[in-house]
Amino acid sequence: MAYENNTMKTVLVLNTEFSAPVLINAAVHAALGLMGARNPDDWHLLDYPSPAFQAGSKVSEYPVVVLRSKRSAPLERLVLQLKAINVAHNVFIDSMLGNSASEQIQATLDAAPGQNRIACVALFGDEASIRPL
Repeated sequence: MAYENNTMKTVLVLNTEFSAPVLINAAVHAALGLMGARNPDDWHLLDYPSPAFQAGSKVSEYPVVVLRSKRSAPLERLVLQLKAINVAHNVFIDSMLGNSASEQIQATLDAAPGQNRIACVALFGDEASIRPL
C-alpha cells in the first residue's frame, strides 16, 4: 500500500548502537524539539476519534518514516547536509542523557564527534528535498 500524501515527511533516523529504551527516549525528545522549533500546523494534525477506545488522537496527515543507521558518523554527515539545505531538524546526542537538565546541557556543550554519538536525528521537510539525503 502506498500512502497518497507524501509531499511532506517527518523522518527519524535512529542509531542502532543504542538500546531500544534509549532510542525511544531519543526519538521522542528529538521529535518534540523539532515540533517546538516549527509551527505545529506544519504537520497538519488530523483528529482520529475512537469512541470504542474512549480516545481521541491527533495524527499528522503526512507520513513518519523511521530509518536506522549503524553508527554516528553517517548521522553527523546528515546533520551537515540538512543544515546546508536549510531543512528543519533536531538532534539527540548521548550527552543529553544525565541526572539533570543542567548536567545534560553542559555535557552537550562539551560534546564532540569521536567522544559522543548521535542517537537520533529528526527532520521534517518536503519529500523532494529530503529524499536525496
